[in-house]
Amino acid sequence: MLKNSRIAVLGFGAQGKAECKNLSRSNIDFVVGVRPDGASAERARAEGYRVVSMREAVEWADSIALNLPDHIQASIYKECIEPASHIRRIVFAHGFNTHFKLIPVQNAHHLLVAPKGAASGLVEYYKTPQALPAILGIQSKESAEKVLEEEKKWAEAYALAIGCHPKGLIWATFADETECDLFSEQAFLCGGVPELLKQAYEVMVEAGYNPETAYFESLFELKLIVDLIWREGISGMQSRISPTARYGGLTRGPRVINAATKDRLREALKEIQTGAFSKEFLAEVNSNRFKELENRERLHPIEQIGKILRERLRN
Repeated sequence: MLKNSRIAVLGFGAQGKAECKNLSRSNIDFVVGVRPDGASAERARAEGYRVVSMREAVEWADSIALNLPDHIQASIYKECIEPASHIRRIVFAHGFNTHFKLIPVQNAHHLLVAPKGAASGLVEYYKTPQALPAILGIQSKESAEKVLEEEKKWAEAYALAIGCHPKGLIWATFADETECDLFSEQAFLCGGVPELLKQAYEVMVEAGYNPETAYFESLFELKLIVDLIWREGISGMQSRISPTARYGGLTRGPRVINAATKDRLREALKEIQTGAFSKEFLAEVNSNRFKELENRERLHPIEQIGKILRERLRN
């Protein structure tokens, strides 16, 4: 199916680069659309891809893989894609712009092909048993069942071509993927877990334990537990640790992460569902406040001691 399509990948960041790598491995023809004078254009050319401007890519293509940051997709859409009525489908790796109606569903079908994992995992696990699953979705003004089924098959073919697991393609709505993805990022993956690690580290150091011990007993050991949970589930992990660790986790974990935490999780989810978070993000993404938050994270003591210890272990 894909070999009968003219695919343009817009953007060559982490996601775009990974998808291009695997499309090439899958013998799928495509062009890369980026700003011609940007660093991404140089990187894409160095990889041997056909590189053109975004406008030229859209003019050539009938299918667009929109792999640009969420906060600039709408402006690029308005500038390059909206005037091109010949575009049949737009593929999104995340449902943010479709779900929050920043990019309207007009002539083109909106297809969601959202790999569940870091872009580097697409490349690393391409055609292996560890290949990433993906959530797929479709939004369209088209109501003909035959057309929609054809687009769904195209989305599945694209998911396989970029390296997703053939048994891990799950159909859902744009709303499901977008809201659950944002919630998981904020509540634990990128927000809750780092915050818990930092505070646990601070508690140990404030109690007089040396920073090296505090680091190894918090951030460093996390990978062992996450890998066990990933492979075996929560109870599987618990069955593989000591009785001391198992009893302590079962009794103290709910004391630390309790009903009050669950209430705050509900608040965070509500902000996502109502669109309050998306509005805040779009207003703040280029602000000094955002930069200050990032800088504060880099300067946290757990980051400073971690950098020293990681360097020591590598050497």
